[in-house]
Amino acid sequence: PPGLYAGRKVLSRAFRNRFLEVHFEDVPQAELETILCQRCRIAPSYRQRIVSVFRELQKRRQTSRVFESKQGFATLRDLFRWAGRDAVGYEELAANGYMLLAERARRDDDKAVVKEVIEAVMKVRIDESSLYDLQSSKFDPEAFLGCPVPSSSQVVWTAAMQRLFVLTARALKYNEPVLLVGETGCGKTSVCQLYAEVLGRTLRSVNCHQNTETADLIGGLRPIRNKAATEAEVVREAVACLSQLGHQPATEDAATLVSAIDGVMKTGSMAPEQSVALQNLRARLQRLSALFEWRDGPLVEAMRDGDVFLMDEISLADDSVLERLNSVLEIGRTIVLAECGGGDAEIPEIRASDKFKLVATMNPGGDYGKKELSPALRNRFTEVWVPAITERQDLKFIVETLWRHDMLKAFTKPLLDFVEWLCCTVADSSFANLRDILVCRYAESLFTGS
Repeated sequence: PPGLYAGRKVLSRAFRNRFLEVHFEDVPQAELETILCQRCRIAPSYRQRIVSVFRELQKRRQTSRVFESKQGFATLRDLFRWAGRDAVGYEELAANGYMLLAERARRDDDKAVVKEVIEAVMKVRIDESSLYDLQSSKFDPEAFLGCPVPSSSQVVWTAAMQRLFVLTARALKYNEPVLLVGETGCGKTSVCQLYAEVLGRTLRSVNCHQNTETADLIGGLRPIRNKAATEAEVVREAVACLSQLGHQPATEDAATLVSAIDGVMKTGSMAPEQSVALQNLRARLQRLSALFEWRDGPLVEAMRDGDVFLMDEISLADDSVLERLNSVLEIGRTIVLAECGGGDAEIPEIRASDKFKLVATMNPGGDYGKKELSPALRNRFTEVWVPAITERQDLKFIVETLWRHDMLKAFTKPLLDFVEWLCCTVADSSFANLRDILVCRYAESLFTGS
């Protein structure tokens, strides 16, 4: 439907009346339970409670997404993600639902509504403090997260960072694309680096901007470099392979070598390994006449190699560029490279490795140049709201960790007291943020003379 979704518009009546229009209502509750049970293979009692939570949340309206009406708190994709996460007992089932539905809310009252509904339907209590505390968690941390727990890192392990890491790792364990939304400097990019570090994987990052194109992500046609050296190497390999089979071409140009290979392959008197080698040489010789070749982009390389792919500031890119990636965000996690051409060759379809993980970050809409994603793209992600670090205990932990000399830790309390006083004086809690506080490291170097 137009209006709510970015890039959609109303079709003219002259065009619409050439079609037979079909309007789809909501899926009935009984059918929705059957879909969840057969698609996600969960127990009937689990599916009934998940659907009951979904129906109850449809009666509420989320404050920050009021224009999305009954889809504000949860969509059908959220239900499939919830049912797809393994759960043993109603306590873990409720925890999965809370992490999926409540932790995307940007207001505490919306989060409280989701928590209240889940607790009422599941008949359990959700304790957020113990849920994200890996030391006192009721679940096995490594099995719960699907990755090792970080032991040593340059990241300060505050309560906010523990929450963010648990939410991100839990979603990526089930290959869900993750969208981290929060103000600048709250640790969105750092948690992606930390996750790739504990897995020992390569982190491929793309910083999106207003001029980002599809080719920047999936790749494009590039001019062939060092063509003469490549041609000489392929010709040398082809001549050597034909000589081993007892055939000496008249000339050593690409066209003659292709004809000679075709003649040899028609005889069929060779081992299967030699036949495969000749086919590869023939394809390489034919590509020598091309002026351009396809080069995979960082997204396709990450899908092939099973790396962690980060789209930083995703909301700055154009909607048409982002929705080209819809198939990667679905369960199949595939993409068809129709742009690479290839003449009579089959258009390649890339299927992501099981180890491939996709994370996107963005600032909330309203900041300069920042906008909200379309719901069509947004609900394909597992969204996580990352609030700014304002808890005094977390700020104290960070500042004390960054002091180079223990004698300077006595200045932590006066420093935080001054920041609180300054924010109250100007009546703006964001006037001095964490990055302003961290300038104390520079002051420390001046104070100590280092």
